[in-house]
Amino acid sequence: MIITVITLIQLIQYGGPPMWDRGPNPEYRRERPMPQPRRYGPQMEYGAHVDNALMGKQPALRSDIALTIFISDPEDYDGGELTIEGDFGRHKVKRPAGQMVVYPSSSLHRVMPITRGTRVVAVSWIESYVRDPAKRQILFDMERARAKLNELAPQSTEADLAFKSYTNLMRMWAET
Repeated sequence: MIITVITLIQLIQYGGPPMWDRGPNPEYRRERPMPQPRRYGPQMEYGAHVDNALMGKQPALRSDIALTIFISDPEDYDGGELTIEGDFGRHKVKRPAGQMVVYPSSSLHRVMPITRGTRVVAVSWIESYVRDPAKRQILFDMERARAKLNELAPQSTEADLAFKSYTNLMRMWAET
């Protein structure tokens, strides 16, 4: 399971995390609906759920990846953690205003009850170029390794091979 936290500045500058500026990342496709605001006051919560597989009007968007943009600061409310169930346990997320968390839409997740204040977020979904989550995980890991190799040894054969492998796997698995 991939959970990524980015800032709104990264979203504006690159369209996503810093790695997104290096070309098509398997996690994120062109189509994504406008983020929808969500406001939670005291005693409000959103129970455990998995996001709908298809979002929006026809043609519908396959919701492979969910994103939550935090608008309220954590000090503005108590409770309200976004809790995501994954292969490696439960992750509780409560980020500063202006940060965003990206996670698989297929994950069981919930918003814990608000006990004080108001939690404001915006939510949206992304259709990946790569439908299979296991393949997306491989590509995500490979891109991170490739980026590190390129940073440490930019002209090396190993960096070139990592780029070649990543690109050819994308070519095999991507749906356009």
